[in-house]
Amino acid sequence: MPAPAQYTYSAAAIVASTTSLLALIDAAATAGSIKIRDNSDVLLAQIPLTDPAGTVNGTTGQLTLTASAADDLADNNGTATYGEICDGDDNVILALPAQTGTAGASGYIVINNLSINQGGAVSLTSAVIG
Repeated sequence: MPAPAQYTYSAAAIVASTTSLLALIDAAATAGSIKIRDNSDVLLAQIPLTDPAGTVNGTTGQLTLTASAADDLADNNGTATYGEICDGDDNVILALPAQTGTAGASGYIVINNLSINQGGAVSLTSAVIG
């Protein structure tokens, strides 16, 4: 095997890692959420997750999070720059950059629109890790 040009994990290591990450998100008595924030850390919206919060692909190790609903009443106006994946006790487990789109992108919180209006709807298109 040639020397790798960048870090390389085995599939088993990735599966174990994302399974542990999912367990952290699900550790609280209530379901987790994704808090959408702007570049000044202002909370714009909070999207509830299912319980369990998602699934881990047993072959690739990708963790796909699942929203239980949209946030139909966004908290504030602003431009979304990142999302915090939180457990049910509001502990931040992981923060990822936000982008808009209709398809998933690993390593991003993909939402319906980055321009958020207070009282408007914000929905999760995709949140994939790994």
